[in-house]
Parts: sequence; structure tokens; C-alpha cells
Amino acid sequence: MTTSPVFCSIDSSHPGGGLTVWCPPGGGLEGDEIPSEALARELDEEIGLRDYGAATHVWHEEIRDPTVLPGWDGAINDYFLVPVEAAFEPCGSLGREALAAEFVEHFEWWSVDRLLSHEGREVFGPRDLPDRFARLVKDGPPSSPERFVRSL
Repeated sequence: MTTSPVFCSIDSSHPGGGLTVWCPPGGGLEGDEIPSEALARELDEEIGLRDYGAATHVWHEEIRDPTVLPGWDGAINDYFLVPVEAAFEPCGSLGREALAAEFVEHFEWWSVDRLLSHEGREVFGPRDLPDRFARLVKDGPPSSPERFVRSL
């Protein structure tokens, strides 16, 4: 585990110069995947993380908004705390071009202090991520995933 809690995020820049969202690596389930399999695949594809400790399911977010994903009435996001030995240079197995096609542009490691003091135009996904992550670091993982609903 890193000596100080950090959070790796990806910059997902929306087409047309829209909103930039810093969010954890992730994506949807493929085929018959279960969440832990999707987690392993997404961590490899997006940041090249293959060797990590036991992941803890910490948050379950339900988004109720049909504009989030065309053709769907919303989205479900499950967030996991993933211990790593040290910060590393993210380099996903998908490669930069494939990631850019998914609007994934940059990778950053964020300390709790940096998250809480961020004043840029970008936002986080979920929007309250800085406070949520700070509580997670302070209080430790919950005994079961914290559930929250967002309606846009």
C-alpha cells in the first residue's frame, strides 16, 4: 500500500470542448463478467495495473438520468478501494490511441489534500469525490458498500 493515501484518476474530456471529469478508472461489465472481473480488466486496460492487493467494494452509485448513456435510463457505478505498493506511471494495455477514442486523456495521482483544495474548472465523478475519499481515508472502508443515488 502506498505510504500516504492517493487516488488515481483519469481525465475524461467530453467531445466538443465540454466538461472535463476526473474519475476513477472504470467502465461497464462485458458479457457475463462479474464486478471483480470487470475491475481487473478495466484497471489493466486503462492504467496498466495488474498486480494489486485485495480490492474492497466501498461505494455503489445509481445515476437516474437518461442523458448519461444514450439508450439507457441511467447508470450503476461500483467503486473499489484498490491497494497498490506505490504510485506508478499509468500505461493502459489499450494504448493511448484507443483510450483517447474513449476520451480518456490524462492520468493523475491525487492526495487527499490536493483533492480537497482543487479549484479548477474540471469536476469529479462522483461530484463529491474529494469529500467522499477523505472520509474513506479517515474512517476506513465501510463494512458494506455505501449506497447513494444521483438524479441529474
